[in-house]
Amino acid sequence: MTETSDQSRLSEIARSLNRYHWQPTDEEATCGAAFFQLVKNMEEKDHGFPRGTEPWTPRLHTEDVAVLADEVTVLREEFLPEWRERLPVGSPMAELVDMYIQGAQPVVRHADAVLAAWRTAALPEPTADEIAYRTRYSGAPAEDVATQLRFGTAASWEEEPSRRLLWEEMGPAWNHLGAVRSTLMAATSGDVEY
Repeated sequence: MTETSDQSRLSEIARSLNRYHWQPTDEEATCGAAFFQLVKNMEEKDHGFPRGTEPWTPRLHTEDVAVLADEVTVLREEFLPEWRERLPVGSPMAELVDMYIQGAQPVVRHADAVLAAWRTAALPEPTADEIAYRTRYSGAPAEDVATQLRFGTAASWEEEPSRRLLWEEMGPAWNHLGAVRSTLMAATSGDVEY
């Protein structure tokens, strides 16, 4: 696989951080902290999708797509324009935020279709018998059992072949976003010895 210009530029920025060629200013670090706070707030908000009962249970792919689309809109329309005015011209921090926005496009362009499919999906509710049976054998509260059953049904829906192919297609974009976020975190925290 050939490296894209964004990936190449991301590697350059990461190297410049690691070698202390780019030492983020206080204002750039503040921008990075604001980025992570915005993203954290948006990701922690209840978006009305089923969730598992355990804190380590991953979210549904559908919710991840919806949240990313919302993040990108706020980052593009509000966050980045404000910070471009505050940061020095050519700031790598502003460039990283822009890379995040651009890198999300392969996922975001599917958001409307993913959410339309979700809204029209006829996912069955767990029956009282299923809940009672699982409650009896798991010892978990009935409410937790019902929550877990709803999440399991939604997760199974997401694993249907057409959707599974879509998640796989989005995989490289998610990986790239992870790399951008890692570089943003290093620039924000000053922990560049990775």
